[in-house]
Amino acid sequence: MRWLVGWSSATTGPAATGGSRTVLPVGAQLLWDGPDPLWAVGDWRPDEVRVVRVDPETALAVFGVCGATDDQLRVGLFAARGGALRHLTAWPGSYTAVVRMGRRLTVTGDLAGARPVFHTPWEGGTAFATAALPLADLIEAGLDIGHLGALLACPDSPEALGSGTPYEGVRRVPPGHALVLRGGAHETTSYEPAASLAVAAPQIAPEQAVDGVREALVDAVRARLSSPRHAPACLLYISPSPRDAHESSMPSSA
Repeated sequence: MRWLVGWSSATTGPAATGGSRTVLPVGAQLLWDGPDPLWAVGDWRPDEVRVVRVDPETALAVFGVCGATDDQLRVGLFAARGGALRHLTAWPGSYTAVVRMGRRLTVTGDLAGARPVFHTPWEGGTAFATAALPLADLIEAGLDIGHLGALLACPDSPEALGSGTPYEGVRRVPPGHALVLRGGAHETTSYEPAASLAVAAPQIAPEQAVDGVREALVDAVRARLSSPRHAPACLLYISPSPRDAHESSMPSSA
């Protein structure tokens, strides 16, 4: 299991604390520190955690398979500084992007909700992660019986679940939205423009729509195939010949 985790603190100290102790994720890789740190936890490969920086207080971290070059990531970072978050989700691949601009952090989810983002109030600020269980462990949350009941009763109706999770106090960012944190406070904002119900969107020719979907799929597959291959280390095994196998099965003479 692997996830990213961080928090936004209302204080300006370098580390977050839980009561009288300093809280640090076990076995984590620190990407940036300060009052709003970010960590990568688990078996992330080096090519799956990328960070580009403009200055010490402005950076973009991308977790997962992303087909963008470092230059494209920097362009996306500058666009995000101007409020254009949609650029961070338009690159081929499957990834989560986190933007740091001073004390402001922005964590983008994807349109389908395949790479979810979770958050919870903690120590006067907000903690976030791409897995709900670490946040539940952090705040010692109990089970949300209402959410589990809705999940059993309406398994095919995501709207019945809303932004809840199986853990009390842990919330999920809706698909197509980003989690924005500043000084411990948080809000969710949509980065995908919603179509008006009063004015229909312009129709796209079927051929053009099919070509767009095909290009997106090809780019996503190309990004995954072009990433480095990581074959697990194993011992070479040579099977014995039938004669060797037969001789090894014969009892030895006294």
